[in-house]
Amino acid sequence: MTANEILADIENYEKFDPVKGTVEGKTYVVVPTTTKTDKDSDVVINRHITLAHNTTLIFAGGKISGTGTLTGDNTRLIAPITQIFGEDITVDGIWVMDRAYPQWFGARNDISNNEFWHLRVACEAAKSTEENPLAPEAEKDKIEKARDTALKNLKAWKVDSSDAINKAMKLKHAGEVFLPKGEYAICKTLKVPYGIVLRGELADYRFNISDGQLPAGDYPLGGDTTPDDLSSYYKLGTVIRPLNTNYPLTVDSDGTPITSFDNNFAVVINPNIHPNENHNKAWEQEFPPAFTTIRDIQFNNFWTETPSMRGIYAIGGMKIENVSWSQFVQAVATPDDMYCDGKTIINCGFSAPTGCIFKDFVFETLVEEPKKIIKRFAQDQKEYYAFDLNGLGDNLYFHRNHMNMNEIAGGLKLSKSNGAQISCNIINDNITFYDCKGISFSANHCENGIQVKISNSQIVFSSNYFHKGSKPTFLIRDNNARGSVNVQSSTITLQNNSLVFLDHEDESSNLYIGNISPYDIQTDGYLSLSIQNTYRYRTPRNAAGSMHGCGLAILKEIWTIGEPEPELIPFTEFNDLSYLLSGSSLIKPNFHIVHNHVVNNTQFFRASAMPNNNIVWFLEKGAYHYRMQTIWDKKRLIGSSTLTLGDFNLGEIGSNPNMGKPQGLLLNIGANSYDGPSDGNGNQVVIRLMRARANGNTAYHSIEIPVCGTRFLYDNGLSVCGFKWKQETSIAPLTVNTMIQSIHFVGDNVVCKGTACPTVGEWTVGDIVYNTGTASNNAMWIYTANGWQAR
Repeated sequence: MTANEILADIENYEKFDPVKGTVEGKTYVVVPTTTKTDKDSDVVINRHITLAHNTTLIFAGGKISGTGTLTGDNTRLIAPITQIFGEDITVDGIWVMDRAYPQWFGARNDISNNEFWHLRVACEAAKSTEENPLAPEAEKDKIEKARDTALKNLKAWKVDSSDAINKAMKLKHAGEVFLPKGEYAICKTLKVPYGIVLRGELADYRFNISDGQLPAGDYPLGGDTTPDDLSSYYKLGTVIRPLNTNYPLTVDSDGTPITSFDNNFAVVINPNIHPNENHNKAWEQEFPPAFTTIRDIQFNNFWTETPSMRGIYAIGGMKIENVSWSQFVQAVATPDDMYCDGKTIINCGFSAPTGCIFKDFVFETLVEEPKKIIKRFAQDQKEYYAFDLNGLGDNLYFHRNHMNMNEIAGGLKLSKSNGAQISCNIINDNITFYDCKGISFSANHCENGIQVKISNSQIVFSSNYFHKGSKPTFLIRDNNARGSVNVQSSTITLQNNSLVFLDHEDESSNLYIGNISPYDIQTDGYLSLSIQNTYRYRTPRNAAGSMHGCGLAILKEIWTIGEPEPELIPFTEFNDLSYLLSGSSLIKPNFHIVHNHVVNNTQFFRASAMPNNNIVWFLEKGAYHYRMQTIWDKKRLIGSSTLTLGDFNLGEIGSNPNMGKPQGLLLNIGANSYDGPSDGNGNQVVIRLMRARANGNTAYHSIEIPVCGTRFLYDNGLSVCGFKWKQETSIAPLTVNTMIQSIHFVGDNVVCKGTACPTVGEWTVGDIVYNTGTASNNAMWIYTANGWQAR
């Protein structure tokens, strides 16, 4: 029979009476009992009762309470979403239902912001007592009374749903525990057994910014204001708020607040709730398949403000989907000392304590003092990562997640993973890989100048978008060696990645532009690094589709045993040829470059320049003189003659009054035709620009830009496409070999064609220049230990 058919015949079933007992296979109905005063009362059990095998209990307005134990034996349970068990009754054994509800054990999902707000105010008062021991005794007494009142209200209002949710998961044993939409408070850690699916309802976020009207069916979202200030709204899904009851607040030896939650985690997956000496004490099910699931829940710490609050600690494989954390210091962590396969995290969002609220993958800042907010939420000095996925394991899947940039947490950390796909995420904070193999990092979007730290790992980075910031985007080093002979090399592939310099049109953005790191990769040289079509791109902030590709720059770390920090040296062998090597190259340990490239028609290159409305000028307004020179091999000084571009009045407001910004300089490089590059090299070359003020204060600058296919360069005064100008004493061009017509790079040597023997530069023994001129009858020149020899 279906549940509806059973309920239709409810009058025909025997009332459940724990005194009479039950009969196998029979159906009983739980209804309120009538007392002598005609008041409804619970069915009370104060001893241990085991129901007969295969019985059915139908709850029709009744509730079972008491201090005893009710044990099911494959007992079918049919009940509405309301409380059916008292707080002190123990429900054990095997029960059968399609899903379990925490409301059966008294969970509340109707908690108002007013309740949360008054509890928080009292808790803040308790904290202020601890922070100000010199406060007058009368004030201390008043605060203490307020705190006691708040905690009594916590009990009286029955706002804590943690016990009810834990009991529902124990009752279900395996399968779905459903949390209907609403706001739940938890004062203790939720312990999710292996095999449970803890599921809520997704929210339909709506916020009318234009008129601030509250759409029908929406509810106020609390902030740093009183409940009367309904300044933000969102449609309510399933929200869980951690509410610490351990006040006055204490801390452990390393400064971490000791809250009413286990290690400050709101949820623990697969904990050892049934101790057994035959397996690891930390987990209930050893090496569990990834059946345990948490989905469709928002964890929000904004009003309750439990300090240093962490999200989920997963001991074993799991699936976490459509879950968000707001004002937490961490979303998900896994143990470092356990082997767990099948970690899956999909479509989750993390907003750290910066006074922001997670809303449909958009962060709305509601406060103007984020440092104050951070101090209140994170009171220790630990380095947290939003997703800290440690421990040996395979088959890790991290897809379509969103992490906000913040001051206290990194974004993603993996260690000891032996197979993972990390794809289509927005990760706006630092990323770390330790001791990982078989990692695919693809189609991710990373803003705010994050850094990817890699140690002893094998990873393929493909088709990712990185904003450049104040640090090199990639830091690749052996964290264990530090200059010793016991080193491990990482194997890294960079394929089709974009490292984007975001050229702002805002005149106040000069600080951002001035702090852009000139380097893209920093490494100690213990690596095998394959680079394929990975470039720096200059993109205007309001024209994200614009493509202006330039070469990468690498910074070397030279470690000395006993020294805490390395010496940092530009990797000139790569940087001088990055216009070629960023498209295809291999760097082996100890900074050895393997490449094989050809440059043709070295003397065919043209350029022009003009002021442009789309570039904001950040230097003094005035006239500037520009020259240009192409450099094909800086070590050997192979280049072109100097081209004078002309004098330009920069910093003027352009002809388009709607722009209203001082004009910078646009450079068109390559062929004269707009049909595309026709130099034979695809516009790949190092452009050396020289600039001098033509009036006012004398100032000389130069810059070298590894061009990788772009036709246009943009000078904002501070940098050209993110490459910063350098102060010079003059703008004299480099003395170069202009007779070289083509270059073939073969290992450490070159094979060239030229009209004469080179006269300057640092050449390598074995270099060859074939004679294409008429001034000499010899076929070639070979560079030997004794200099150039004609053959």
